[in-house]
Amino acid sequence: MNQAYEYYSEISLSVLQSFDGQLERVYQSLEINPFFQFRYKKLRALPFKSFPYMVFFDINEQEKAIYIYSVFNTNQDPEKYPKVK
Repeated sequence: MNQAYEYYSEISLSVLQSFDGQLERVYQSLEINPFFQFRYKKLRALPFKSFPYMVFFDINEQEKAIYIYSVFNTNQDPEKYPKVK
């Protein structure tokens, strides 16, 4: 995340604010509908609307908790997707 914030802050403050806003909207979407259906192996993934990022997460229904494994830049090799045990 630090690299993303550095990169977008170098472009412009408005781009950085847009990125930050989309990250916040993804978190809000997880609160509203954590059972988002796009999956990678055992993980679920929720994409950003206008940036090449996805949040990989899992749900523990017993604990009623969402665990975020990665905020992943989709321009990277899919082999780098988060690993789940």
